Amino acid sequence: MEYGSLGEVVAAVRARTAAIMNREPDEIRAFRTGTLENKAGSYGQYFGTWDIAAGMMRDYSMYTWYPLVQIVENEAISLAQFQFVLDSFDHPYSNYLRYSGFPEMGHLAFALRKWLPGASSRAEAVAAVRAFCMYTNRLAAWSFHYFPWGLGKQFTYANPEEPAPSMADPSRRVHIRDGRRVRLTWEPIGVSVDAWLASRENPELVQDILAALPFSIIQDHAVVTGESIYAWTPLLSTAPIRVRERICDAPKGRIRFSQSTGQKLIVQYGPTTEDLAQPVLGEVVPEHADRLDLVGRKVWESTFETKELIWLTVALA
Repeated sequence: MEYGSLGEVVAAVRARTAAIMNREPDEIRAFRTGTLENKAGSYGQYFGTWDIAAGMMRDYSMYTWYPLVQIVENEAISLAQFQFVLDSFDHPYSNYLRYSGFPEMGHLAFALRKWLPGASSRAEAVAAVRAFCMYTNRLAAWSFHYFPWGLGKQFTYANPEEPAPSMADPSRRVHIRDGRRVRLTWEPIGVSVDAWLASRENPELVQDILAALPFSIIQDHAVVTGESIYAWTPLLSTAPIRVRERICDAPKGRIRFSQSTGQKLIVQYGPTTEDLAQPVLGEVVPEHADRLDLVGRKVWESTFETKELIWLTVALA
């Protein structure tokens, strides 16, 4: 499809994002069913294509388009300078992904780069870049969910039953003071918990979350961190972060928000191993924390085995 203006491109991007908010994209279905039209993949296999494309889509959304949002919002950088950065960073990703399973996204990326120099204002350019970032986040969410993580059972440590060395230091935990209260509900599991938001600790971040409520998103399980579940949210926050906490130090029930890895809302339901510090968003109320055990187990099964869709709804309590 040809576009006649930046506005037409942005409208198409937003329409596509809305269409895949709660429905698997055709591109992802083609990967998992082996029906890519161009049959990309050496010697008739498509796992290599899927594996590389899934990793690139993750990095494309998290580490290319989110930084581009931050750059275009920085008024110290001219739009001409931004265009150079965009062309440099986008093309290697979008062109390969266009070939290896995401033709629609690739063509939209090309159209965006073509028309962005004609933006009538910085505000129009910012809106366009933010729209495309949200689109790639949604594609990354579906790509992650349907990737065959169950293959990981073939690559386990020699003694997987032994717990990983703990780096946790509970004395470094952030203690959430009573803030705005929200309810998290997982269906079809049928579990709800209430949580406080870190209204005093990260007020700008919390305001971005509140402005987007209510929303329902696909719930998935972490594949590296430990007993943690996360979901890509339908918002795009560049709010300043004032309070962070190492993942390994956090208590059961901690809620985090990762702007830089896809705008993910993260709930910790048990021990974790990563010593990275992440923005604190809130905490499940203590009397509901044990309800997370069932949720964590079911989400693990969904991500690694069944691929059953589990939906997390976040709303004001």
